[in-house]
Amino acid sequence: MCYFKLLKVIKFFRKKGYNFFLLLFFISILPFFGRLFQENKYQKPANELFVPELITLNSLDKLSNYADKLYAQKNIKGFDTAEYVHVFSRVVREKFYHGLSQYTISENWIAYLCGKLFWSHLSVIVVPDDILKHHEGLCSQQTVVFMELLRQKKINVRWVGLGHEEGPGHFLCEAHYLGSWRLHDVTIEPQWKNVVGNHKSMDYYFHHKDSLYNVYKNRMNRAVFDKITEKVTYGKNNAFPGKNMFIFQKATSLLTYIIPLVLLLISIRLYKTTRKEEDVSVITISQKQPEADCLAL
Repeated sequence: MCYFKLLKVIKFFRKKGYNFFLLLFFISILPFFGRLFQENKYQKPANELFVPELITLNSLDKLSNYADKLYAQKNIKGFDTAEYVHVFSRVVREKFYHGLSQYTISENWIAYLCGKLFWSHLSVIVVPDDILKHHEGLCSQQTVVFMELLRQKKINVRWVGLGHEEGPGHFLCEAHYLGSWRLHDVTIEPQWKNVVGNHKSMDYYFHHKDSLYNVYKNRMNRAVFDKITEKVTYGKNNAFPGKNMFIFQKATSLLTYIIPLVLLLISIRLYKTTRKEEDVSVITISQKQPEADCLAL
């Protein structure tokens, strides 16, 4: 029974398979049309530096060029690393408000479905240029963008993770300038003006937590602050956080273009094969027809 069903399936694909793959091709390109109608909605956040018009800065190059112009307006001679870091920090804080950026079905339908079916983190965006297409970003997402901007300017950075795996936690980074590591937080936007000699290293603040809490006291309560500062994890110099996820999302993004092309090629191939077999059948029948006529005579 299974054998005959298999023969029917094979027979179907030999005769009509090109229609099936053509249908799959059209289904696979539907998400691209969704991009035409995708809206960049946002909710006006309270107590955050956020400029919705910066949504047009949807790539690292565009954001970097915008920051360059702001830096040029300061008329500083040469390259002042400290000032550049502060300019970039301000730009990232204005670009995003705190929230979760995930792939939509039109942006990367493979990562979107994997996030729905297997693990939600698979659809949480880590590719900087893709994060920049959104208004919102988690602490890790905003920090990734900030770090990549600094790395483009050859400024050394490293990520800093606060808290235990079970949470609560926070993600920020350090930039190296003026001879030492300097802590920056583009997400919670702490008030560094509340402390003298701001932007010291996390190692310094780990041993002077009261000083660091003065920066965060208007952003989180003391109990949460004490909990997340129990453990500090440092990334390697200039290392990209979430490298494996980055590779996965880049690969799936590429596949969203490759799969429709493969389906179309298969459909064309099957169509040509079917047409060729039909032509052969017609020729065979036409060759046998005269013999039949002769026998009739």
